[in-house]
Amino acid sequence: MSVSPETEIPGTGGLPAAFRPPRDQTSVPEEQLLNSANAGILIHRVGQLKYEFRDEGLEFSSELVELINSKQAGYISIFHFEELFGTHNRLHWLLHLKRPDDYARMLDMVDHSDTWRDVSQRNRLPRKGGGNWERMFVEGSMSETIICPQHGLSAHDDTDHDEDHEHSGDTFQPAALHQTALPPERLLHSVNSALTVHRTFRVPYALREEARVFAFEWCGYVNQALEGRLTAFLYEEMWGHQDTLHLLLHATSLDSYHRLLAMERDDKGLRALRDSQRLPEAAGGAVWHHTLIEGSQRDTLWVPVHRTAKAEETAP
Repeated sequence: MSVSPETEIPGTGGLPAAFRPPRDQTSVPEEQLLNSANAGILIHRVGQLKYEFRDEGLEFSSELVELINSKQAGYISIFHFEELFGTHNRLHWLLHLKRPDDYARMLDMVDHSDTWRDVSQRNRLPRKGGGNWERMFVEGSMSETIICPQHGLSAHDDTDHDEDHEHSGDTFQPAALHQTALPPERLLHSVNSALTVHRTFRVPYALREEARVFAFEWCGYVNQALEGRLTAFLYEEMWGHQDTLHLLLHATSLDSYHRLLAMERDDKGLRALRDSQRLPEAAGGAVWHHTLIEGSQRDTLWVPVHRTAKAEETAP
């Protein structure tokens, strides 16, 4: 699947206008933003917009993203996405924090910020019966999942806890950028990528360690082979479903994701990795597909949400 954009964004190597990276959602400079590579904890929030209120809902979400990013720069960064192939009007927000207690900064905004109160309580539906976000989203559709970068598998995790914590940059867990030997400037992440594939899967309790090692090695191979086109990071679910793993696959284009699919079919090195024994025969033997619970893998393709020209012109 190849993308041939009609309009290209200057300075993005031919990136189609429809797939502008999330960094364009905020006025905060990119170097001040947390992302999926340097954050210590991520919160994935999902909500279902009603068809009638799509435009108003996207405007509300865009204002919320700019407010949080500008007021919490260096502590919390948030970006919003929608499903390209999936459920129409399902929005995804990805909050990035260094540590869990940074979330208290946002709670303080909720309780004391007049700007927050205006964004969340202003009448956005004057011609549709009045109301704000509480009318725009389907009741009960909001949910959150907390994920953290997979730890204990990268090279620096052989050091003791104090050294590891110092190396992590004061994050709750060592940031995902430590999962690869590639330099940070060569990594794609949730701020600079055009597309993100969120892959989730569950693993058997008996093979939990083998599953993590395989997923870690798979990411390492893919990151080297598709350097500059696609970056994969591994996370695990915290305070949720035990042994549910998450991959964030950040890509420059649909063509880059298509290259990954072709690699899984044709690349000899990746096939060898998938065919390698995860357990010795004496222990029953296991290859990659034994480390996943059947039917549990799910891929969702996210694209960054950007406000329309009309919304940008009328923004306060």
